[in-house]
Amino acid sequence: MWKWLYKLGSPKWFYTMTGQYMPWLVGLTVILLGVGLVWGLAFTPPDYQMGENYRIAYIHVPSASIAMGCYYMMACMAAAFLIWRIKMADMVAKACAPVGMTFTAAALFTGSVWGIPTWGTWWIWDARLTSTLIMLFLFIGVMALRSAYDSAQSGAKASAVLTLVGVVNVPIIKYSVEWWNTLHQGASNLSLSNTAANPPEVWVPAFFVGFGLLGFFLIAIILRTRNEILIRERRTDWVSDILGDARGEN
Repeated sequence: MWKWLYKLGSPKWFYTMTGQYMPWLVGLTVILLGVGLVWGLAFTPPDYQMGENYRIAYIHVPSASIAMGCYYMMACMAAAFLIWRIKMADMVAKACAPVGMTFTAAALFTGSVWGIPTWGTWWIWDARLTSTLIMLFLFIGVMALRSAYDSAQSGAKASAVLTLVGVVNVPIIKYSVEWWNTLHQGASNLSLSNTAANPPEVWVPAFFVGFGLLGFFLIAIILRTRNEILIRERRTDWVSDILGDARGEN
């Protein structure tokens, strides 16, 4: 395991390894999203309480979960960069910020659309909504702070510190519905029974969409990290060879 982690810290190994598996990841992601979205949006029955409006949950719930996971991932990479000075960790952390911002914005937007028929308003200063909005600002702040420094190293350190300071907000998002009396519903109970509130024909396609969006998230992180590797390692021989081959093919 340690040998594998050591290899993962090598930009060349990461670039080569991810290039080999990227076509498989893209294909699997397309299949999962295609099956999940068609099944969930076209064939699942209406919810007994929310009718057709609940279908937006197929995007809202996994987007919110992935956004929180992305922040945790960014925080782990920030810690690894600050403690062990692993440059690959900083590259991944930099890649996480815009992707996490996008998923957080998607969660907030779909939640607002869902809230109009459910709550009668697109926004309330609910604990979960407010803490999720704070996470959006943290993603934006991390990107802005990094670009505010003339020195890339100083910007990386400052953004890593801000990332670690802000990580305390993520468990607040997760447990806010349990700690405070909020309008936002808690986690749904899943069951294999067709008589349950969330029978298999409702939550099984949600798993397809969820894993499909997770695949999309990984693709975005990998592509952004690979691009960052090419930028930072552009003076190395192996990157020069890759870029030279690409120019030759064109």
